[in-house]
Amino acid sequence: MTERIPIHQLPSDEASVPALKIFRFKNSPPEEAESASSLPITPLPTNAPHRHTYYEILFIEEGQGFHEIDFRTYPIQGAGMHFLMPGQVHLLHFTSSCAGYIVAFSEDFYAFYNPESQSLANYAFFRSTQRHPVLALEPHERTYFHNLLENMVTDHLTSDAGNAMTGKYLGLLLQKCSLLARKYEAEQPTTFATPDLVRRFQELVDKYFREQHAVQHYAEVLQVSPDYLSKSIKKHLGVAASDHIQTKLLLEAKRLLVFTSMSSKEITYALHIEDPSYFGRLFKRKTGLTPNEYRASVRKSAIL
Repeated sequence: MTERIPIHQLPSDEASVPALKIFRFKNSPPEEAESASSLPITPLPTNAPHRHTYYEILFIEEGQGFHEIDFRTYPIQGAGMHFLMPGQVHLLHFTSSCAGYIVAFSEDFYAFYNPESQSLANYAFFRSTQRHPVLALEPHERTYFHNLLENMVTDHLTSDAGNAMTGKYLGLLLQKCSLLARKYEAEQPTTFATPDLVRRFQELVDKYFREQHAVQHYAEVLQVSPDYLSKSIKKHLGVAASDHIQTKLLLEAKRLLVFTSMSSKEITYALHIEDPSYFGRLFKRKTGLTPNEYRASVRKSAIL
C-alpha cells in the first residue's frame, strides 16, 4: 500500500455536536494536580509531518524550537499565536518544554455558535494568500491571551453551559487575534479590502482544487463570466485565476512528493489530472525541476 501523509481527525463525543477540543502540548510541564477535569495532552503525534481535517490555534506561551508549515519554517522563540487551516502539512519541533494550549475546532463548530460573525476565511490568518500564520506576542498580549485561554479552559472543563460557552470563547479569541493581525496587515506595502467575489473564489479553490481545475467551473458556481472572474482575481491577487489554482495543485504535489512514497503517476491521478506527462511538464515549467528531481533535491537538503 502506498504511504500517505497522516491525516488527523478531530474526535467527537457526540456525533450530532460540532467538535472542539483543547489540549496541552506533548512536552508541557506536568500539571501540579492531575484530576478527572485536567486538560489532556494531545493524543496525536505532532513532531512528524501530518495534516488535519480541522482548524487549529496554537497559543505558545513559552518554548523554543521551530514550526514547519508547508515548507516554511517559523522559529518558536517565546510567546506567539500559530494558525493552521485544514489540509496544511506541518510539524512542531521543540528544543525545550512548551507551555500553552492547542485549540482544535471544526468550521461547523465556529459557525454554529457564532452565526453573526464573519466566516473563518475572512480572517487574515486563515486566508489562502498573503496570510500571516504566526503572530508574535508582546508581554501584555501574552498576558491577555493567557487569561482568556485559562478562563476558556476552566469553563470548557467544568461549566454546565458546555459547548455554547466554549463556542463564544472561540469567537472572542478569533476576534482578538484578528485585531492583533491588523498591525501585521498595516506593515504591508499596500493594503486593500478583498472583495467578496475574490474571497469566495479562494474558499472554493481551497476546498475543491484537487477535483476542479478549470476557471470556468468556479465562474459558474459564482455566477459570473470566466473573463470577469479572471480579471477580478488578477486585479486583487496579482495572479491569473488559473495560476492561483495551479499554485494550489503544485503545493499539494510537493507535499505528496516529499512526505509520501507515491509515484509521480499516482500523484497525478490523486490530483485528478488525466495525463501524467502533462503533470510532469507543468511541474517542471513552474519549478524548474521534474517531480522526481524535486523529491530528490528536497530530501537531500533535509539530510544535509
